[in-house]
Amino acid sequence: MRFRGLALFPLVYAAVVLAVASGLSDPALGPFISGQRILVRILAAAGCFAAVSVFDRGDHLRSAWAWLGASKVVILVRDVLRLFQPFQSASPDAAAQALLGGLVLVANIALLIGIVKLARSWKLAAITMPGGRYGAAAVAAVTAVVALAVAGPGALRSAQELAQGNWASLAFLVSAVADIVTFSFITPLLLTAVALRGGLFSWTWGLITASELSWLLYDAAATLAPMTLGGLPVPELLRGLAESFLFAAGLAQLFVVRQVRRSGRLRG
Repeated sequence: MRFRGLALFPLVYAAVVLAVASGLSDPALGPFISGQRILVRILAAAGCFAAVSVFDRGDHLRSAWAWLGASKVVILVRDVLRLFQPFQSASPDAAAQALLGGLVLVANIALLIGIVKLARSWKLAAITMPGGRYGAAAVAAVTAVVALAVAGPGALRSAQELAQGNWASLAFLVSAVADIVTFSFITPLLLTAVALRGGLFSWTWGLITASELSWLLYDAAATLAPMTLGGLPVPELLRGLAESFLFAAGLAQLFVVRQVRRSGRLRG
C-alpha cells in the first residue's frame, strides 16, 4: 500500500495544483507557478537524498542518487535566481543569462551522470533484460529516435535564437540537448522495471521511468503552441509530474532497502 501511495502521489499533486490554479486570478497565477516550481524542485532533491541516506559510502547506487540530488539542488538555485529581475528571461543582462545557462549545464551534466549510473545498475546486478540483447537494442533505437523527434526541434530553435544574440536561449538549448541524451537511457530503466516486475525493487525503477517519460512529454508540450489546463501551462504541469515522480522514486528506494534489510535481520 505504501508503494501504491507513492505512485499515486504525483497524480494527486497534479490534481491539487490544477484545482488551485483554476481558482486563481491572472495576477496571482504567476507567483503560484513560480512557487510550485520551486516546491517540486525541493521535493525532488529531498527524495534523491533520502535514497542516498540508505546506502553506504562507495555504493554505486548511492553515487547515482547523489548526482541526481546535486542536479536538483543546482537547478533549484537557478529557479530562485530567476525570481530576481536581472535573471528573468526578459532581462537584457547577458552575464546574468550566461550564469543561468551555466547552472543549467552543470545541473544537466549531473543529471546525466546520475541517470547513466542508474541505467548501468542492471549490468552490475546481472539482471537479464526482457527480449535479450537485440530486443533491448531495438527498443533503445526507437527511444533515441523519439527523443530526437521530440526535443530536437526545441534544441534547434534555441540554437538559432542564441546565434542571434538571445542569451536567454542558452539554458533552453543546454536543457534540450541534455534531454535528448538522457532520454536515450529510458530503455534500460524501463526494461529493468519490467525485469523486476512483481518485486519491491520494480517500484523504484518504474517511478524513475515515469519521471523521465514526463520530461519527454514536457519537451513535446514545450515545442507545441502554448496550451493551458485550468489556467496552468501544460509544460508546468508536466514539470511537476516529472519532479514529483522522482521524489516518489527516491522514497521508494529508501523504503525498499530498509524493508529488505529488516527482513534479513528477522531471518537472521
